[in-house]
Amino acid sequence: MRYFELCTPHYAAPRVWTGTYQAEARWMLPGVECPTCGETWSGIALAYPSVDLSQHPLRTELKTPRLEPFERYARLLEHVRPLLPPGAQVEPGTTFGPLVGTAEGTFGPLVLRDPWKLLVQDDALAALRAAGLQGLVPVRAELTSSGASIPALHELELAARGQLFPLGPPPCATCGRVDADVPEECRLEGASLPTDLDVFRLTDAVTLIVATERFVEVARGLGPMDVLFKEIPVGGGG
Repeated sequence: MRYFELCTPHYAAPRVWTGTYQAEARWMLPGVECPTCGETWSGIALAYPSVDLSQHPLRTELKTPRLEPFERYARLLEHVRPLLPPGAQVEPGTTFGPLVGTAEGTFGPLVLRDPWKLLVQDDALAALRAAGLQGLVPVRAELTSSGASIPALHELELAARGQLFPLGPPPCATCGRVDADVPEECRLEGASLPTDLDVFRLTDAVTLIVATERFVEVARGLGPMDVLFKEIPVGGGG
């Protein structure tokens, strides 16, 4: 099996589509001041748009981005954890609920405004499903436009599975922060890769979206898009 990173074009490269959106998830865990590694930080990639906290008793405490002492963060996480998908990876800054905001312009079948967040149009989603691809969890974004109507866009909820090769330093035992940059040219740890997902993110590089060749083959048949597919070699076992 071959694997590919989903990438955005170089900022100076021409785009096929004009679509842009400004939207945020409804809820999020706060950033953290970690007493173990000494870092003050918040992630940007982990998102569970299918998780509805609208009836959660602490929902108002999960609406405002901010930093909290680790003990406060841990308490909020434990209140949210029972609602998460099984095995969900969580870190400070993890978001919940659908994207809510505005959008303008025209959109391609796949939308990757940020390299860590993948949206799909209705027709593209139908094609991906018809191909029998595994691991598709779409949640419709709640986007409005002041101009022409925009198509329905669905954020794909991406499970964190698989790792880079060679393995980097272990995450902080308290807050989970990985003290390493994603290498410009990376490889995947073969033994860690899931066999039941065609699109996912990595546990130790959560901003990186990986897709199987099955996914890429279908995606390339959807028409012009502003998404690039860069093959990632596989090292280690597997």
